[in-house]
Amino acid sequence: MKRFLALLTLCAILMGCLPCAALAGHMEKGVPVWTEETVRQYALDFVEGKSMDRLWGYYDLQIRRYMPEEAYATQLLELEFLTGDFLGLGSYRCFEESELKVHVLHFCMEKQDLDMYFSHKNEEDDWEIMAVEFVPAEDEEPLPEYTMPEETCTEISMTIGQEPYVLDAVLSMPTSASAEKPAAVCVMVHDYGALDRDHTIGGTKMFEDFAREMARYGIATLRYDKRTYAYPDAQIETVKDEVVDDAVYAIEALHDVENIDTDCIIVAGVGFGGMLAPRIADESQGKADGLIMIGATPNRIIDELYQRNKEDVAALPDAEEKVIKNAVRNIGKMKEDAAREIDAFGHNGYYYWESEQYPSAVKLLRSLKLPLYMAHGNFDTEVGVDDGFADFKKEVGPNAVFATYKAYRGLNHMLMNDLSVDLNGKSTYEAESHLDAQAAREMALWILNIQSKDN
Repeated sequence: MKRFLALLTLCAILMGCLPCAALAGHMEKGVPVWTEETVRQYALDFVEGKSMDRLWGYYDLQIRRYMPEEAYATQLLELEFLTGDFLGLGSYRCFEESELKVHVLHFCMEKQDLDMYFSHKNEEDDWEIMAVEFVPAEDEEPLPEYTMPEETCTEISMTIGQEPYVLDAVLSMPTSASAEKPAAVCVMVHDYGALDRDHTIGGTKMFEDFAREMARYGIATLRYDKRTYAYPDAQIETVKDEVVDDAVYAIEALHDVENIDTDCIIVAGVGFGGMLAPRIADESQGKADGLIMIGATPNRIIDELYQRNKEDVAALPDAEEKVIKNAVRNIGKMKEDAAREIDAFGHNGYYYWESEQYPSAVKLLRSLKLPLYMAHGNFDTEVGVDDGFADFKKEVGPNAVFATYKAYRGLNHMLMNDLSVDLNGKSTYEAESHLDAQAAREMALWILNIQSKDN
């Protein structure tokens, strides 16, 4: 129990720094006036993780010295880990203690209700927060007006692309979006393979999960059928045909949608889509404002596919094996005609050759300097952490202040906690599994932080 309380207190102190833009209407001379109304609004914004860079500055300076702004978002997750999902707010009371004014607000949680003790100096115009603590409390029923809304987004059917490859798409638009408060938006980019708009693999639908989780934080998501899924017989010569063009079309289409913040369009790719996210941003000609790269690697595409098919290559006749290995080593140095004479891993050699003519992902990241969130599951059996974001971090460089790197313990390639594997040690994705809520929240808060800085 002591450990439970200690963790709750730690979470509370760090989580209290959550900024809340909704408080702006209850401020005098640019600082908040703490009343029942503003404390309740603070709590709701805190739960939803809105505007992460503001309220931290409301804390007492001594507290801020020991509570880095970058640290609190991770600690936020401890609360729901210990007490379950937030259900709503309950009763409120207030009292004075020594030189402090203390607001006590009840949090109705899935497993264990809590009382939040929110303290500040009891002096006129003194808005600095001194402490936010949580303690276990008796269960209460949440007040209807202070519960999380069940419906968080509206699904809007769209099409993207150009003839002959027009693609069906879905825009998940948060119900909170408006002309006054436009939503940041993610354009989802698929991994290898012919995949539908939900990124359905076995029992998983990663992009559908992503859209649902982002909507909880007021972020829109555009997902669409991959060209190779919608048109199995499509002429695919390059990654530009297969992935890049359609992602750029999706970005452009968002500029015609109401209530979208076109200054905060994020390209979010998993695996192969993550590897191509920098090129997509580059080819969008300034219309992409940030990148999320999940389970990506800085390796060349042909190197990555070779590693995945090494055993099959070794089983080929010697002459064929030699051709493939030569292509892996030298495809970028070959002349175009020579590359076209080779077939490897389901593609003509020109597919890899064209990709080699474009700057690498690392070079693009360095030149674009767009805000970057690179996420990787420590249990990724397709792209190891050392071959993924660790290599990116090393190659992009330690001074890349635009980049955020995060490895997630116990999560797989798609940031899910299904650890089942086949006889070769590869994830099966057969069981129903969902995007990890913690990882989703951290990505959402990162997006909201970018949006708040842009505004």
